[in-house]
Amino acid sequence: MQMVAFRVQHYRSIIDSGWVDAGETTVVVGKNESGKTSLLKALWKFNPYHEEAYDLQREWPRGQRKLMSDEETVVTVRYRFNEDECAKLAAIGPLLAETTGVEIARTYAGTYTYTFLPEHPTVEANPGFISTVIKKHFGNTTLLALENVRAGYRGFVDAITNANRIEPGAHPRAEVMATAPRAGETPYRRFSDAATTTLQGPMVQAIQDVYVQNPVRQAVEMVHGWLPTFIYMDDYKVFTGSAQLNQLAQRQETGKLTDEDRTVLLILEMAGLRLDDEMRKVTLPDKEQRMLDLHDAGHTLTEEIAHRWTQKKYEVRFQADGYHFITFVKDAATDILVPLEERSKGFQWFFSFDMTFMYETRGEFRNAIILLDEPGLHLHAAAQRDLLARIAAYARTNQLLYTTHLPFMIDYSRLDAIYIAEDLEGVGTKIRRPWETSDPDARFTVQAAFGLSWAQSLFAEQGTLVVEGMADYWLLSLASTLLQEAGDAGLRADITITPAGSASIMAYVGSLLHDQRLDFVMLLRDIPQDDSPYARVIQSWIEGRQHLLLLSAILGRAPGCTTEDLFPAADYIRAVEQVYATRLSGAPLTLAGDETQPILARVTTALAARGVADFHRDRVARRVMGELSARGTLTPSTQEAVTRVVAAINAAFTADDGVKLMPQLADT
Repeated sequence: MQMVAFRVQHYRSIIDSGWVDAGETTVVVGKNESGKTSLLKALWKFNPYHEEAYDLQREWPRGQRKLMSDEETVVTVRYRFNEDECAKLAAIGPLLAETTGVEIARTYAGTYTYTFLPEHPTVEANPGFISTVIKKHFGNTTLLALENVRAGYRGFVDAITNANRIEPGAHPRAEVMATAPRAGETPYRRFSDAATTTLQGPMVQAIQDVYVQNPVRQAVEMVHGWLPTFIYMDDYKVFTGSAQLNQLAQRQETGKLTDEDRTVLLILEMAGLRLDDEMRKVTLPDKEQRMLDLHDAGHTLTEEIAHRWTQKKYEVRFQADGYHFITFVKDAATDILVPLEERSKGFQWFFSFDMTFMYETRGEFRNAIILLDEPGLHLHAAAQRDLLARIAAYARTNQLLYTTHLPFMIDYSRLDAIYIAEDLEGVGTKIRRPWETSDPDARFTVQAAFGLSWAQSLFAEQGTLVVEGMADYWLLSLASTLLQEAGDAGLRADITITPAGSASIMAYVGSLLHDQRLDFVMLLRDIPQDDSPYARVIQSWIEGRQHLLLLSAILGRAPGCTTEDLFPAADYIRAVEQVYATRLSGAPLTLAGDETQPILARVTTALAARGVADFHRDRVARRVMGELSARGTLTPSTQEAVTRVVAAINAAFTADDGVKLMPQLADT
C-alpha cells in the first residue's frame, strides 16, 4: 500500500489542511508557527508504531469548542494498492475485483472508517450476496408462506442489509459480533412464537454469513493488516559514546536505562558487538583478541556510515580498559583520536540521525512512512545537502515527509513535491502546492533556495545550461532525473540548469556568463529573425559556432518546439484540460493543425478559440510534472527523445575546443 494523499482536520491550528498529494518524498515549507509540526503529529498518530491516542481536550482547535466531538475525523489517508494486493482482494470475491485503493479516516476516538476506491463496495452493490445467503438458510422454510412471517422476513432482510452499512472500526470482527444480535432483534419480535422458534436458527446463521463472511468486511481486515507504520522523528539526540559497561549492564537489568545508555547500546549493536560478550571479555586473559575485535567493530561501523558524511573523511575507533568503553571518531587525515561526544554539534547531530534512522528502519520498518520535523537545523549548508541525499536514499524503501524552513533542504529538481504551510487568520493552517500564489513570507524559503542555487551555478566552475523559463527548467530536470532512475545517463552532475525568465533575457544572461569566461550553453526553441539586441547576440554566436543548441535541430522536428514536445501530446493536452477545466466547462480541448507542429503553438491557438487568451505555461508544466512523478517512468518515445537531448547537452560541454554550436544549426 502506498499513501497517495492525506488530509488533516480539527487538529490544533489545523481546521482543514486540504488534500495533500504524497509521493516518495513530500516537503512542507513554512515559517515558524505555521502548523508544520501539527501536520506531522496528526499524521503520526494515525497509525504509530507505539500506540499514541489523540487527545480531544488538548489537541482540538481553540475557538471551535461547540463542534468538539470524539467522533470527528482527524486524519484521512488515501492509499493505492499494488498489483499483488489487488489480486489478493479480488480473490475474496467479485465485489472487490475492480478495487484499486482505499480511503481510511480516523477519529479522535480512534475509530477507523474504510471506503474502497474507486467506488465503495457495499452489500447493496452486490445484491446476489444477500440473495445467496437468504436462499441458503430460508429456501426450504414453509413458514414463509404465512403473511405475518413474510413481513418479519422482509424486515429481517432489511435489517441485515442496513446494519451492514456501518463502517468497520479498527477491530472489525469485534464490531461485527457486537452488531449482529442487534440486527435481528426487531424482526424477532414480529413473528409469532412458533415462527420465532422455527426461524431463529436460520436467522442466526444468516447473520453470521452476512457479517463474518461478508467480502467487504474480510477486505477491511486484510487491508488493516497492510497499513504502513508512521514514524515521527523530531529531536535527534546527541550521542554519547562512552560508558562503564558493568554499570550499564546493571541499569539494563533493573530497567533503569538512561538515554545515554541507549545510545551506547545502539552503537554496540550497529558495530556488531554485544554487551554481554564485552562484559565477559573483561575477565578473559586474552586481551589481544579483545583489541582485535574492537578494531574490527570500528572498521565495520566506519564502512557502514562514514560515506554518508562528506564534510570530512573519518573513522570510528573503539577502545576499552576493563569495563570502561570509549567511542572515538578520528579524522582520516590525522592520528588524533577525539571522543564522539567532543565532536562538533553538527557532526554529532548527523551521526545520531543516521544511526537512529538506520536502526529504526531496519527490517520491520521497511515500507514505513517517515515523518521528519525540521531535520538538519544544526548542520552547515553543505552538510544539509548531504542530508538531502540521505533522505532521497531513505525514500527508496520508505515514503518520507519532512518539514523545513532551510533553503538548502529544498530539492529544487522536484518542485512538484513542495507544499507551503500557511496559518491564515480565521481559517487555520492550510497546506498548498501552488506556492507562487501563497504568502510571500511563507514562500521565502523556496525563493531563497532558487536564488542560492542559481547564484551558485552562474559563477561556479561548472557548466551552466541556460533555458528560457521555469517550465523548461522543471520539465528538463525531472526528465533527466527519471532517465537516471531508469538506469540511463542523465545530465552530467556538473551541469546546472538556469532559467532566464524569457527568451529575450537569455541573451543578457549569456553575455554575462561570456564576459566572465564561464562555460555555458543556451538551449533555444527558435532562431530570432528580427533586428532586436537579442537577435543580434544570437546571430553573433551562430557565426562563431558557439554556445547555442536548438531543440528542433536535436530532435529533427519543426522549428519552435519546446521541452513540452518531449512528452506525449495527449498527456500535455490532458494537463491543459485539468488546469483550465472551469473555463473550458469540462469540455475536451480540440487542437487544430498538423501534429508535427509544436504543441505549445497548437494549445495556445485552441485555447484562444475557446476564449482563453491568458495561457499559463508554468501551471500546466507543474501538472505534467505531478503526473510524471506519480508515474515514475517515461514512455519509450519520451525516453528516446530525452536521451537525445541529454546526450547533445553533455556533448556540448565536453567538446575539446570549447563549447560548439550544434552542427545541424548551421544549416537552419
